[in-house]
Amino acid sequence: MSRCKSLTMLLPIVLALTACGQAPEPVANSKATDTTTSAPASVPVTNASAGAIVITAQAGAVDGYAVNSDEFLWQLFTEFAAPAQAGVPAPVVFETWASDADTFSTTPTWPAPGAAKKFQASVLGGANAQTHGAIDVPCVQPPNGALGGFPTSGTPTPCIAEEVKRNKPQFDYIVGNNLNTQAGLAAAYANNVDVQMPLSAISIKGDWIKVPTLIAWIPGLDNVETVREYYYTYVENGDTGPVEYALVSLHISSRQNANWVWGSLEHELNPGRCDDLGCYDTFGAVEPVVLPNRFQVNSQYGSCDKSAALQLLMSNAQLSPVWQNYCMKSTQVDYSAADGTPYALGNSVIERITGNGTVVASSCIACHVYASFGSDGAPTKAATAMLPFNPTGEPIPAVLDGALKFDFMWGVVHAPAGGSVQKPWSQSKN
Repeated sequence: MSRCKSLTMLLPIVLALTACGQAPEPVANSKATDTTTSAPASVPVTNASAGAIVITAQAGAVDGYAVNSDEFLWQLFTEFAAPAQAGVPAPVVFETWASDADTFSTTPTWPAPGAAKKFQASVLGGANAQTHGAIDVPCVQPPNGALGGFPTSGTPTPCIAEEVKRNKPQFDYIVGNNLNTQAGLAAAYANNVDVQMPLSAISIKGDWIKVPTLIAWIPGLDNVETVREYYYTYVENGDTGPVEYALVSLHISSRQNANWVWGSLEHELNPGRCDDLGCYDTFGAVEPVVLPNRFQVNSQYGSCDKSAALQLLMSNAQLSPVWQNYCMKSTQVDYSAADGTPYALGNSVIERITGNGTVVASSCIACHVYASFGSDGAPTKAATAMLPFNPTGEPIPAVLDGALKFDFMWGVVHAPAGGSVQKPWSQSKN
């Protein structure tokens, strides 16, 4: 196991980077300008469950920017993974954002400084049971732990805690337009509202594992100090004392494109990190392509050494050295390639272990396009029925009959039945 890479702290970040994680300013010129056409071709993968061929999604164009989606999301990452308070390593900016529990409530509230995390069950993991993942729940055993070699027994009981965070522009849009409850959504439906989040809207989904379970899962991790050297960790006060969690995976989504810009990050020690689809990063990785190991499932893929350009971004933002151990799986900006072959993008933890057990049959855009609500303000059965299959490829219009899109955000499933509309719905896209 290589030692954790260290960063040389260069320039202090101005944390008025609008502390809510605004998108970086457009760049006029960049070395990555042409990477949307020069990215290496991904290897077609057979989706055995569907009998189809998919291609790993890769870097594409970002509206209004000269950089591709890999570089764009790394820029965002260095903003929201920066310390929320200069000189204090934790919390980082995205941890100060609103959870689904803070947002989808009859009394929505932007969290106060130091507020505890509100974990939730995976929407994908509970899709077959139509539970849609309750919020503010204890860490739960994942439904597909065996697929990732994740421990299935032990003390504490092996579990994965998931959280979703939404930045201030997205929170303000949802709450300010009464889209946080089914009553408000029903009013929006009655007015045939075109729900469009502001371009600066960002969502983060993270999966966290208790440190003792992580040590039992990952070869070479033998004590808490080693975990803290390699992982970003969080401590909460449990019923029997402090409980420390380590972050293992992240999904990022930005509203900068109409279909959003999507990316998936994993810790470099996640077993099977590049299985099935491979790993692609045209901006942040010294080795931009890591092909999947077809001969050994859940193997290790080594460190994802960072490019000089990304190291400079991380240094300028004063990121903790642990963030160098998080790798870009790939990014996605469209449903399919030019020839119609569906794109796939899935995470070895979020989709395979915590979710519905698939990576090859995963597509951020193709799944989230069905996030919607009907006349009663609740998602329709036809839309939620797509969740267990986590579809790939172009959307099926008939699935959205009788529904209005919630702009790719499945958080709509958490909108409570109660609530009242305080003011007429207005489209605010700033």
